[in-house]
Amino acid sequence: MKRLLSLIGAVLMTVGLFHSEQAIAQTPQKMSYQAVIRNASSVLVTQQAVGVRISILQNTTPVYVETQTASTNINGLLTLEIGTGTTTDDFTAIDWANGPYFIQIETDPSGGTNYTIVGTSQLMSVPYALYAENSGTPGPIGPMGPQGPAGNDGLDGATGPMGPQGPAGNDGLDGATGPMGPQGPAGNDGLDGATGPMGPQGPQGPAGNDGLDGATGPMGPQGPAGNDGLDGATGPMGPQGPQGPAGNDGLDGATGPMGPQGPQGPAGATGATGATGPQGPQGETGPAGTYTAGSGIDITGGVISATGSSTMPEYAYAYIGNSSTLGAQTLTAMFPSATYVNGVVMNGSSITLHANKMYEVTVAFYIYNATGGHTYKMKDATNSTYLGTEIYFGQGGSDISYNMSTTNFLYKPTTDVELVLEKTQGTDVNLIGKIVVKEIR
Repeated sequence: MKRLLSLIGAVLMTVGLFHSEQAIAQTPQKMSYQAVIRNASSVLVTQQAVGVRISILQNTTPVYVETQTASTNINGLLTLEIGTGTTTDDFTAIDWANGPYFIQIETDPSGGTNYTIVGTSQLMSVPYALYAENSGTPGPIGPMGPQGPAGNDGLDGATGPMGPQGPAGNDGLDGATGPMGPQGPAGNDGLDGATGPMGPQGPQGPAGNDGLDGATGPMGPQGPAGNDGLDGATGPMGPQGPQGPAGNDGLDGATGPMGPQGPQGPAGATGATGATGPQGPQGETGPAGTYTAGSGIDITGGVISATGSSTMPEYAYAYIGNSSTLGAQTLTAMFPSATYVNGVVMNGSSITLHANKMYEVTVAFYIYNATGGHTYKMKDATNSTYLGTEIYFGQGGSDISYNMSTTNFLYKPTTDVELVLEKTQGTDVNLIGKIVVKEIR
């Protein structure tokens, strides 16, 4: 919506008496014009360039049109000289005796030419000198008309700067001392002051002479033994001491039972074709047989083949890289490497778990020569969700040697997800760690 401006203006007429043709010929061909610019909310538009189009209308017909750009002052006052703007019309060609004339003002507050009509007002009196120039020798000055009604009060001008301070006046005479008033109530006790520092200790006086030892009296007979006293209450348990160094490695356990049979290896190379023997006599044709496919068996075109997939559970073993950076840690596959039989997939920093399978995840660290505190969390990176409990060791700002931390949890994803080990705190660290993922059936 285009913003309209309200304008209060006044034409300052050039007034003068000219008694010769020479004087009339030198009359300035312009008129002074001032206006106060306000916006639609009656707020002054101050210190801003404003585009203006001025039109002199004879009744409703424009006889002179010009454009100007001028700036308002701090009070929103715009000052123009009509007759000095950009125009193709002739200001001197206006016949001021052939009125009535009106002045129309249009403005663009952005300083451009997108003008908005602000107002039109009648020129109630034509500048005397301009009228005289177009009408010949002026007649005698007529009597002064009655005083018009008082105009509206103008806007208050801006407050001027404060004048310099005047000289100080002479001190007046001291007045007589008045009578003493009654004593006021006692005030509350003040706060005790802070205890001052202890003074320095005086020098030690000389040591006194040792007194003489008294003679030792004879020892009296021994009294009977007293009864045993009651047992005292058990005192509270003291704080737990620091963790001792790790013990020696235990003996190797007995060899476990043999794991499930691995997948069948690739077929060996085909042997050389033997010589074709002589064709035997054709036997009698037997009766046609029937076949019934059982569980895990497929019969197509007389070919019998196995169906289904391996039933081995998914599992993965991975080393944890010795990293000092935050975020997902580097994982290195242990045996077997890469993709496991019917199982999870090892990636550079994640393990792919499959949907709707229950997994047991175990993480173990052996920390040595670490600086400050360190925190690790297992995370479902696909859904940005932390799993299990965080693994934390060490105190901020201290060195840790030989610290063991573990976590264990069950997890069953509803979609395939990427499982990562994320470091959330710490910098320099030396560690040996392993992640074990097993499918539970």
